[in-house]
Order: sequence, then structure tokens, then C-alpha cells
Amino acid sequence: MPTEQIKNRFSLHFYITTLFSVLILLCGLLIGWYSYTQLTQSILNSGKRIFTQTSLQVENKIYHEAEHVITILNIMASTPLTKGIDTKEIESILPILKASIDATKHIDSLFIAYPKNDFFLFTKLLPGQSFYHFNVPAQSHYIMTVSNSGKVSHSFYNQALQLILKENDPDYKFNTIARPWYKQAKESSEMIITKPYIFYERQELGTTMAKFDPKNNVVIGADYILNDLSELLNSFDSYPNSERIIINQLGKVIAYQDPLELLSKQGKFDRLKLISEMQHPILQYMFSQYKNKTGDIQFNYAGQQWLGKISTLQKNNSLTLVQLVPVDELLVDAYRLRSDLVLITLFIILLTLPIAWLFSKRLTSPISKLTLELQHIKEFNFSRPINTRSAIKEINELMVVTSGMKETINHFQDLSSSLVGKQSFQELLQKITLETNKLSHSLGSMIFLTDKYKQLNIAITQFQSLTELQNENIKIKLKAQSLNEADTLKLIAEQKIKATSLALPKQFEILIKEHLPENKSLTWQLLPLLNRSGKLLGVLAVINNTQKLNLQGTQSFIRAIAHFSALALEGQILLSEQKNLLESFIQLIADAIDRKSPYTGSHCTRVPELTKMLCQAACEQQDDFKEFNLNQEQWEELHIAAWLHDCGKIVTPEYVIDKATKLETIYNRIHELRMRFELIKEHAHSDYWKAVSEGGNKNILAGLRDQLLTTLDQEFSFVAECNIGGEYMSDEKITLLNKIAKRTWSRTLDNQLGISLQEKKQHSEQKISLPVQEPLLANKKEHLIKREQTELTDPGNDWGFNMETPEHRFNKGELYNLGIKRGTLSAEERFIINGHSAHSIVMLSKLPFPDHLKNVALIAGGHHEKMDGSGYPRAIAAEELPITARMLVIADIFEALTASDRPYKKRKTLSQSIKIMDFMVKDNHIDPAIFKLFLSSGVYLQYAKKYLLADQIDELDISIYL
Repeated sequence: MPTEQIKNRFSLHFYITTLFSVLILLCGLLIGWYSYTQLTQSILNSGKRIFTQTSLQVENKIYHEAEHVITILNIMASTPLTKGIDTKEIESILPILKASIDATKHIDSLFIAYPKNDFFLFTKLLPGQSFYHFNVPAQSHYIMTVSNSGKVSHSFYNQALQLILKENDPDYKFNTIARPWYKQAKESSEMIITKPYIFYERQELGTTMAKFDPKNNVVIGADYILNDLSELLNSFDSYPNSERIIINQLGKVIAYQDPLELLSKQGKFDRLKLISEMQHPILQYMFSQYKNKTGDIQFNYAGQQWLGKISTLQKNNSLTLVQLVPVDELLVDAYRLRSDLVLITLFIILLTLPIAWLFSKRLTSPISKLTLELQHIKEFNFSRPINTRSAIKEINELMVVTSGMKETINHFQDLSSSLVGKQSFQELLQKITLETNKLSHSLGSMIFLTDKYKQLNIAITQFQSLTELQNENIKIKLKAQSLNEADTLKLIAEQKIKATSLALPKQFEILIKEHLPENKSLTWQLLPLLNRSGKLLGVLAVINNTQKLNLQGTQSFIRAIAHFSALALEGQILLSEQKNLLESFIQLIADAIDRKSPYTGSHCTRVPELTKMLCQAACEQQDDFKEFNLNQEQWEELHIAAWLHDCGKIVTPEYVIDKATKLETIYNRIHELRMRFELIKEHAHSDYWKAVSEGGNKNILAGLRDQLLTTLDQEFSFVAECNIGGEYMSDEKITLLNKIAKRTWSRTLDNQLGISLQEKKQHSEQKISLPVQEPLLANKKEHLIKREQTELTDPGNDWGFNMETPEHRFNKGELYNLGIKRGTLSAEERFIINGHSAHSIVMLSKLPFPDHLKNVALIAGGHHEKMDGSGYPRAIAAEELPITARMLVIADIFEALTASDRPYKKRKTLSQSIKIMDFMVKDNHIDPAIFKLFLSSGVYLQYAKKYLLADQIDELDISIYL
């Protein structure tokens, strides 16, 4: 469309502005502002009134509770107990005291203190409550403690006030005359209330209320629990982040809406928290700013406005009630009204829309059509050209820009579709140059890439008519002939990329110019290929004639191609680097497992190679495995699974893997047993000399001594032999072990000294007086380590693990371990060893593998499964295991049998290993078809020549197994 026609159009802004100027928005905003401010002020005033009402309710609560206690104390004052302690009088008065103390849940105890430090104390027990200085019998609900003439007794009663037990307590010390409440009550004619403190026995916050009876010269009192104040604060209607707290003059917290935050530990006892210790920054800030102030307060903290009130409780001037609430929560209704007013304003605007619609229908019709065209672009439908026209200048300009945008997007859609589909790096380079030539209509293009030495090397050349040059190794020196070239060379220099080796052969320039029209010069446009970090990946060189290259649109388009190509190249480079990084991590983990213990050797390195050799043989075989074939992604899956099949050994305790003797834990406990034998032998010598000193016959005693020493030496040799685990433990041997274990030795030292907290938990809490006779060999309670529920032992685990789980995690019993039938591992340790494959599954299942690697955990974790379903950790049969997993089973077994670097066993020859595996085939433990392939393909021999020692490769006739 001509520029003059565009200039003659009226702006759409003119029509919209004249219709909606100052029509509704101003009125709506004014009404909303006035209503909002009035409601805000009303709510704030209401909040202050609520603060005042809350203060009054708290004061009244304290007053009424105090009145109730006074009534109870008056009842006690009228009893004969005030005249002195009389057992008969006590029995008759107990029901009255029980009724009084049961009438309120907040009275802990009632007491009378007499002048000569005698006292009477009646206490109500809480369920499960214990005392620090004496034991409480079961079924006790009340305790009566009486101190008369220095003699203290405790009487325990059940719920029906029936006496359970009465006992004297000569060690009980309680100086009533020195207590603060006693002194205060003696000095006051009214009932006194002490400052709140933590009750010693109950470890709860409370206060003591007491009054002096001048007639009988006694102090009558009650211990009152204050947790009701916190419950009262919590009962008031509150906002989510509001705060209510009562503190005393020292800043100690007396009550808080969350009672669990009142106390803090000081040693084994509780103490009152200071407000500065509360984990609420707003309370700490308030106390620091308004410590000695009362009345309404309003302040800003951490960007939030707060409203509050600080009130001194008139019934108890030593206590202060603080109430705080965020203004934002207080003004929720005001904010809601403000939103409603906005909605009402919008509703009014909607009512006026029909008028605007009738007026602007003609004007907006082109916009609707253009919107439809944009919808086609959104759907990547570029089949129809844009023909929308409008009388409005802005719409017409938008149409022109949209048409250009549509064409550009169409070009780049084709480019992106073609680049994304390329998986190999060389294919991607070829596609970039082809598309560059096509979209920029250039004669040809080249890509130079930087290597690790920051040297620019030609990667590909692509010319539309110079096919003979496309594969020629040409080095080009690019001269700055345009702005783009200069910028590129400058960038090359800044990033210290070496470009000195680039040269332009004369014959190459002549060949290109032969294909140019007459009087047209050759121009090189160099564009940097930058990654997202601005690092130079290479250079895209576009060869064209000067006339085409000078068009601004062409230059911009080529720049965009270069940018998009750089991102595609970066993606390929990053993908390659990420795969290399993953491979490094895989080999790092495998190497760490192999180095963890000499028992694992290079197992994690050799098993993957043997597995892949077996898979390759299956892919090439045309009999049983003619349908078997692995694509590139499946090979990658097998590679990762084989390398990480034992990754679960990372969490297997090293001493379990390396356990060479039955008594071995972190160290070999046979040395402990040796010392016990030595101790018994020393006792034999000392017993001999003791008997001689008492007049015994030296010759007879020496014979008995020597016979015992010989027996002990023989018994220790037997125990040491059992510890090796090299032979089967028969029932006769176990019987002899039990007989030896009955010998005793004298322990005079506490076996709970110098041990860890965890070990102490395993010991019996019962104190044993020393010296104690210990059995020579024993299975003790402390030898049993409790098993915690894990994914390996949970019957409903997500991975389907199905392994027989021993009751305990560890059993370090000496007799138990020495009695292991075969080998050195107990059932508990065998479970831990077997658990490594389950841990491999768990660990690998948690990794975010892509879909084509989803079977990594299944393949890796199945290398101890058996074809008959009797393996572990999931006890699944052959049909549930992929073929690759069954191949990994054979590779794992064969490597373990033939490994020459295992310190715990002798290396087996080739024939011995194959014979053992043949038995496994007959027992339906390994796949017979894969075992047959393993032999017939020669994989076993190929592996043996590479990894087995010469003396292991013996004569083997595989025909007997085929």
C-alpha cells in the first residue's frame, strides 16, 4: 500500500479516546477510595476495642480463679488440721481436700506449714507423673506427705481414697520456713500470690497462693497451675499471624497462645523463657521498642504494618498483656470491599460496551480479520496470504508487519524443522550450510569451528555449483571487507582465536568468480557463531555478490540464520559433553566401588565388557537369538546398567564385605576371647599358689593346674579354628562350643564405662554389683542391633523386593557367630551383602533417566536373580527379566569365579568355572540358551585370553556342555 494512503488514515486511538475519556473510571475510583478509607478506619477502631475487651476478660479470669482458691483455703482454715497434725483428723478431712482439689484442674496441691518446719501436703497426681526423690506405686492418684517432728512419711491413695502404701522417708528435706511464700504470707494479712515459677515435680508453670492464719500460727496454701492463661489466650478469636502474650516485669513469658513455647530446657529441668528467647522476631522487636510503654501502639516491622495494645493487668500489676495483629489481616474486609468496587466498576463498563460496540464495529472489523490471520500464524498455517485492509493507519501498518513476520516465521520453521531432526554432528553442519545457501540465495557457505587449542579449522564447505571443492581441504584467510567481517575478526582477536593459518588459494577465488555474472565482485560475509554465553564456537562464511549482500534485509536474515545455527551447534556440543560427563561419573562410581574393598577387585570394570561381548555375539547369531538386536539407545542402556550394576555396594558396610572371620566386626574379636582365656589361665596359677599357701599338696595342685592350662589351650585353639570359618560346623562342634562357653571369668570393672550413647542403650538398665562372673562365650542383649524398617524390608515396597529378612539388623553374639555353619557371614550380614542389588535398584530408580534408559535399574538390579525365581532381591523368574539382564547374570558369575585378585578365595581355572556354571544351568539358576551362546560363540575364551592368568586357561571340551 502507498505511504500517502497510510498517512491519510485516522488513528484508532482517536476513536477509543473520545468514547471512553473520563466516562466511568474517575467516578468508580472516587467512590471506591472514599468507601475504602471509611471502612479501614472503622475496622481499626473496632480492633482497638477488641484489644480492650480481651484485657478485661484476662483480668476477670485471674480474679475469679483467685477467689476460688481463697474459698478453698478458707475451707482448709476451718479444719482441725490448722491446730496440728493428728492422724485421725487427717483421715476424716481427706474427702474434703479431695473434693476441693478435684473441683479445679489447675490446683496441683494443698498444704499447711507449721511453725517448727512441720507441714502437711496433699498432692494430686497426673497420669504417668513421677517424682525425683521417691517412687510412686501404680494406681496412685493422691499423695499425702506429712512432716511431724522431723519425721516424714508419704501415703499413697487410689482414686477412691483407699490407702495403697505408706512409707517413711528419712531423706526427704523440705524447709517450709525458708520458702518465699511462707515469708510473704507471714508478713501479709491478705492472701499472697508468688511470682510465677516452674514447679519442681510437675515441671509446669504455676504460682503459689497462701495466707497466714494468725490464730493458729500456720500458713495455708495451694499450688496453682497457670497453663489456663495460655488456653484462655488461645481461645480468643484471632487472625492467622496475630500474637497474644503475658509477661512479667522481668520480661519472662507467663502465658502465650501456644503453650508449647512457654518453657525452655535448663539442664534436665524447665525454666520460663524470656521474651527475647521466643522464636518470634515480631515479639522481640516489640519488646525492645515498647518495653516500658502501655496503651495502643502501631508500627512497621519488616515492611508490614502492625496494630497492637500493651495493657497492665489491674488485678496483678506485675503482669503485662501484649496483643498484636498485622494490619493486612485486620483489613481483609476492606480489601474485599475494594475488590468488589473494582468489579462493580467493571460491570458498569460492561453495560456501556454495547454503545461502544455499535460505534466501533465498523472500525474494528479489520482487526478481527487480522486476528484470524494471526491465529493462522499461531497454528503455523502459512498457506494463505494476508489481504486485510483498514482505514486506520495503525491497523494497516500492523498488517504489513504481520505479513513480513509470517514470511520470516515460515522460513525459520523450515530451517528449525530441518536442523532439529539431525542427530549426528556432521549431518547438522551439512544441513546448516545447505539451508544458508537456500534461504540467503548465496553462492556458497563454509563453517569454521574452534578446537580445544582455539584454532579455527574448516569444518565443511557447501557451494551450489562448485561440487568439486566441497570436500577439498581449503584454508581461507578472510580479509575485512565489510562491517560484519571486521566485527568477526575483532571477536576472533578478543577471544584469542588463532586465525593466522587461514589462506585463500588463488585458484579457488578464480573458480568462484567464474560463476558470477559479469562486472560483479565477490564478497565474503563472516558471521560469528556464538553460544549463549557469548563464547565463539566458530565462523559462518557466506559467499555472495556485493549487490545481494548490501540489502539490509538479506544481511539481517543471514545474521538470524547464524544465530539459530549457533544454538543448534551448541545443543549438539552440549549433548556430547553431557554424555561424556555422565560416562565419567559412571566410571568414577564403578572405580570407587572396585577400590572400596580388595574383595571386589576390578569387578565393575570387567563385567560390562563381558556383558557387551555376550550381547554382541547374540546380535550376530542366527539361531536362538535371530530376533535379538540392540539399537544405539539400547546399547547405551546396557552400558550404563552393566557399569552401575553394583552401585548399591556404596552403602554396604566395608567390614561386612571384608569379613574374613566369624567374630570380625570392625576388628577381629578373637583377641578379646584370647584375653579371657589368658585371664582364666592366670587365675589357675593364682588358685594354685593360694592352695599351696593354705597347706595343699604341691604336686597334686601342680598337676591339676597344668591339666587345666592344657585344656584351656586346647579349647582356645578350637575356638580360634571355628572362627576361621573354613570348615562346616557340625552339631558336635557347636555342642563343644556351648560347653566351653560355660566357663566363667570374673569381671570387676563396669562394662558401661567409656562406651558410646548408642551402646549404652543396648545394655540392660539394671545395675549389676561387681565383681560378676561372666561366661567365657556369650550371646548378650547388647549384641543385638535393632532393625529399622526400610525399603528393603517393607513388605509393600514399591520395588517388589522379596527377601527373607532377619529379625535384627546385626547380631554380634559370640556363640551365635562362632556357630555359623558355613563361611563367616551371619544371616544378618548375608542379608546386608545381598541387599546391595536392592540398593542398586533404589538408587538407579531415583535417577531421572529418559525413556530409552528406563530399564537401567531393572537390568542392573537383576544380576542376582535366578531363572526359577529363587534369586534376590525380587525373586522374579526368567520371563520377567530382559535378555540383557540374564546376560549380565552370566557375566557377573563368570567374572567372580575366574577373578584372580580376590583375597578371600583361590582363583578357579576355566574348566572349573564352566563346570560350576553348568551345575547352575541344571539347577535352573542361569539361562541355558545364553550359557550355550556363551560357549559356542567363544566369548568365554575371548574374555579369558584378555583377563585370566595363563595358568587358569586349561584344556576345556565345551562339547560336553553343548
